Amino acid sequence: MLSSHTPAPQTSPLARWKPVLIVLFTVYAGVLAWHAYERVNEVSLAARVRLIREHQLWELQPDFHGNPENWTQLAARLLNNSQLMARIKTKYGPVAEQIELDYRRDVAIAHAEVFVTAMFAFALPLCVPLGLVLLRQRRRPSAPPPKPTPASIDDPRYKPPPDND
Repeated sequence: MLSSHTPAPQTSPLARWKPVLIVLFTVYAGVLAWHAYERVNEVSLAARVRLIREHQLWELQPDFHGNPENWTQLAARLLNNSQLMARIKTKYGPVAEQIELDYRRDVAIAHAEVFVTAMFAFALPLCVPLGLVLLRQRRRPSAPPPKPTPASIDDPRYKPPPDND
């Protein structure tokens, strides 16, 4: 008895590696995202420290009798941007809006640098192998195109009728 079992279709080597590559790049993206998140936090903390030092915000805290560096480190970690901007407004009044705009622009640029760096670090391992494959395919000589046959040879309208003898 013959079975109607059909053989499995042949898969290309790339198709077999596709799930592995997807998992690898997903894990790689997760690691990059975690490092980018940590770097954004570091950049934000450094920006808050710089803001506190530039405008000497510890002077607005009269009951603090310690080292300004200690207050700076503590305030940079505990206070968020809006709380620092409230202190800037208390110290400078109407000029505080321009200071806030400059601060937010600098922080946005620093965050964008982190984002672009992370995207470049993710795209580079994807683009280099793809570029090499495309370059290899481009350099490989392709087979010449088949010669077209004139329609008058293959078209049944132009063939003589079959003999029915």
